[in-house]
Amino acid sequence: MKWIALDMDGTLLDGEDRILPRTKECLIECQKRGVRVILASGRSYTRLMPYARQLELENYGGRLIEVNGTAVYDLQNGKRRIIRRFRRDEILELFSFCRECQVEVQCFQDTAVYYWIPEWQAVKKEEERIQRGLPEDYPNLGGAWSWIADTRNGYPLQIQIEDESGIPEEMNKVNCCADEKTNEEVYRRLKERFGDRFEMVRTCPRLIEISPAGVTKGQALRMMMEEEGVSPEEVWVFGDGENDVDMFRAAGRSFAMGNAEEYVKEQASDVTLS
Repeated sequence: MKWIALDMDGTLLDGEDRILPRTKECLIECQKRGVRVILASGRSYTRLMPYARQLELENYGGRLIEVNGTAVYDLQNGKRRIIRRFRRDEILELFSFCRECQVEVQCFQDTAVYYWIPEWQAVKKEEERIQRGLPEDYPNLGGAWSWIADTRNGYPLQIQIEDESGIPEEMNKVNCCADEKTNEEVYRRLKERFGDRFEMVRTCPRLIEISPAGVTKGQALRMMMEEEGVSPEEVWVFGDGENDVDMFRAAGRSFAMGNAEEYVKEQASDVTLS
């Protein structure tokens, strides 16, 4: 084994977004023995760098696969390469369709997110804010596990928009955020409408993440493997979401977490504990 590629949420991180001490020690020891560690996530580098520093990736040639394969980052050399972003015409088409579906639409840049909220979700968000005793200025952005979540540590600029006129020229990805039942129907409609034009994955029951065609964690991993002459048999991958499945296919050995959906487990060579 030469490389280990790890998903973040639901895999490397616990329920409070932490790397457990034992896991940290193990990964640092692997790097000392010559194994490269790659963090592969739907997050941008701004939300990955704190964990990269914890794991000392800069010292051992570590890499980041960001935003489901939109970019790769060589931490040792400080070189970041953008593979592909959404064009404005693609974003507008997706935004319009998802808005018709009446779900929260989130459009991401590296450090910013532009989002639209339907009225029925605004009610849900306010109810949750009151129930959790959160201040009125708490972010309104939907999260992976709740109607509202604070992601300002990675996306300090969060702008709620009324229509597509507020969307910038380029975006990394588009998310649809809603409850599990609503998202099941939205996912079906997205696949029916756009087919193979975009990459669409359910990273958790509340989130559908959409990327340009051909942009996946797996494709980014294959690109790096080819460039550095690393064979699939020399790569292990760990993940729990649909956006990890293409990485499973690129690696010689793949581990689905115990908390993963059955479809994800079926695509992995092994299933491990959460």
